[in-house]
Amino acid sequence: MTFDAFIGIDWSGAKGTRHRGLQIARCKPGVAAPQVVPPAAGAWSRSAVLDWIVDASKAARILVGLDFSFTLPYVDRGAYFPGVEQSPKDAPDLWALVDTVAAGDGDYYAGAFVQTHPWGAYFHAPSAKGMRFSRRHKVVEAACARQGLGHPETVFHLIGPKQVGRGSLAGMRFLAALRREAPAIHIWPFDTRGSRRSTVVEVFPRAFLKAAGHGPTKVRTVIDLNRALRAFGTEATTRRGAIDDNVADAVIIAAALRTMAGDAALWRPRAMDARVRHTEGWIFGVR
Repeated sequence: MTFDAFIGIDWSGAKGTRHRGLQIARCKPGVAAPQVVPPAAGAWSRSAVLDWIVDASKAARILVGLDFSFTLPYVDRGAYFPGVEQSPKDAPDLWALVDTVAAGDGDYYAGAFVQTHPWGAYFHAPSAKGMRFSRRHKVVEAACARQGLGHPETVFHLIGPKQVGRGSLAGMRFLAALRREAPAIHIWPFDTRGSRRSTVVEVFPRAFLKAAGHGPTKVRTVIDLNRALRAFGTEATTRRGAIDDNVADAVIIAAALRTMAGDAALWRPRAMDARVRHTEGWIFGVR
């Protein structure tokens, strides 16, 4: 598949309206190192990121990698929330549910969702461990581990520096808004893909770092960043010294997408049957 630009976004699910951890990097076809996109007001908000993606998609066909889980596990138990009659049946319904329940939280934050009955009972939050909490994983997360690309944390676990649940719930609200604001943008693999549509995909930066031969640590030096970029056929960045690991992740996501977008097999993973595609989706880059 061909795109005019490749966008890496290192996400944040933090409360508030400006997030230092939220970073965007962009590159065009070729080998030049991705460039960091500076925010207009000191730090990005999630709302500003959505506006930026929508505007960018109007000028070019873009491929955007977002660093959060697009859904909760479904296939293992036949439901996102087993035992709840009104549990959503597919990914768009899940996004709409999270967005509706957490509508009072600003900038797509979703803290209210895990504090609301019956949904909160399924999460392990700092304030309490839900009665129905279970360390469940999506089909693609198991595939990621089998392929040696890392072990994604369960989205239901909301404690500690490695937790991804809060960011993912905020991301689900973000995807609901993206469908409202820009229905022409393809949210892979849930939407039918057109030949000339901008596309957003779920990514797991650890998988890209593993593919680049990097160890288990974050990338915090330009030397390590350039080593990873070279693994993706990308020229070295002109930065020097230390680098923020959120910036590094965004840059690496963009470079990896540019290299991998043309691999047809990555768009048709072996284990992604119709049920998985509609309910859980897939991490781009996992076969």
